[in-house]
Amino acid sequence: MKNNKRWSIGVLLFSLLLVLAACGKVSDTQTSAANEPEKIKAVFYVNGTLGDKGFFDSTERGMQKAGKELGIEVKTVEGGTNQADWAAGVESLVSSKKYDVVVAGTSQMVDIAKDIANRYPDQKFIFFDEIVTDVPNIYSMLYSQSEGSFLAGAFAALVTTSKELKAANADKVIGFVGGMDVPIINDFKAGYEQGAQYVDPDVEVVASYIGDFANAPKGKELTLSQYNAQKVDIVYQVAGGGGLGVLEAGNALGKYTIGVDANQNPLYPGSVLTSMLKNIDASVFRALDLYKQGKLPFGTNEVLGIKEGGVGIAKDDLYNSHVPQAIQDKMIEIEKKMESGEIQVKSILK
Repeated sequence: MKNNKRWSIGVLLFSLLLVLAACGKVSDTQTSAANEPEKIKAVFYVNGTLGDKGFFDSTERGMQKAGKELGIEVKTVEGGTNQADWAAGVESLVSSKKYDVVVAGTSQMVDIAKDIANRYPDQKFIFFDEIVTDVPNIYSMLYSQSEGSFLAGAFAALVTTSKELKAANADKVIGFVGGMDVPIINDFKAGYEQGAQYVDPDVEVVASYIGDFANAPKGKELTLSQYNAQKVDIVYQVAGGGGLGVLEAGNALGKYTIGVDANQNPLYPGSVLTSMLKNIDASVFRALDLYKQGKLPFGTNEVLGIKEGGVGIAKDDLYNSHVPQAIQDKMIEIEKKMESGEIQVKSILK
């Protein structure tokens, strides 16, 4: 009987130890979960749609990279092309209080961002492709499109005067197709003209505007007109999704084009000879990384040029295959002079 009693007491003690151990484990897990920092949540509001193979798609790559490499929880919302919807779209994201930081951009969104940021002072914003001033909860960055476009203009002038490229005609005329006739697009144009004039003062620039950044058929129509009626042999597109029609027109006629924002050379190899790069993906990733570290200087802005790696031209295998070596060498020379400050590019925005 005593043995049975001892055995029962032993079982009871053992069971008690198991319960205490189990409680200890739950407590440790709860403590660990409590100490684990919450993920930063960032949302990218697209004042348009993805699929432009350039501007917005580049931003999206930066967001996705931040998600994978920085552990940030990212989301993208496409606002569509109706500008009347954009303000309500951004405010719905902000008022939900789900996101630590809102990523948005373009000159068309400046007033919307400023208004909402002022009414929601606790919400942080990362704004790209335009300078926003005097708003303490917005960090903004502008890419020196005039510098990048200077390279595009110099390249276009070298192409139109080349004797090695079969589709380059005898006339020194190059084209420009912009999305809208607005200051930021005209800053691209100004840089493009300066680059062309640097190479050859006799080069003429023909410019057309689509009227928006989505109408690819209109972009194609304007470009075909430049090729057929105005003796253009290379066109630089600065028109977002509408610019895809520009590139299509160049390929259809066997002429040359220059892409924008991202490397669009692979879209029509041998027709798109290079692309002016706005390294939006890298800059958005950099801003989110600084935000995560608590080092992003809200209330300030930066201009990212060639020296800072903010802009450049695409030099991939296709560029090496289709662009004559003499033009490649000249472009390297021009870039070095810009980096050193020997070549100064004027921006109409300053």
